[in-house]
Amino acid sequence: MDPGETQQIIRIVIAEDNDDLRALLPPLLNDTADLRCLATTAQIADVAGLITRHHADVAILDIQLRDGSALKYLPELSKQFPATKFLIHSGHSNPDFIRAVQAAGANAYIRKSGDIDDLIAAIRGVIKH
Repeated sequence: MDPGETQQIIRIVIAEDNDDLRALLPPLLNDTADLRCLATTAQIADVAGLITRHHADVAILDIQLRDGSALKYLPELSKQFPATKFLIHSGHSNPDFIRAVQAAGANAYIRKSGDIDDLIAAIRGVIKH
């Protein structure tokens, strides 16, 4: 980066029903110079409001949230927020399931079994494309 250039901060919101993971991810992401997790929730119903309030560049969604399936609402969210990239963060590994996630409008799919560097790379990857 050139000395006069400012680094783009990627604004992130997370929807994750696992309390421990929801608490763990923001500090890990925020420890990276270009990432800021601005809000978390355990409910899909909160996602649209969080994207709007925080002008989120990326929404990281678990598939099953406390009030329903993110997969069910993903097509609507993708249409409502075309500038936001949607990354599904899940434990599922079935290729048919992953194809269904992509067909629903996800920009990327990352398994929870990966490490934080995999998640960071996926976030940066969806922003570049």
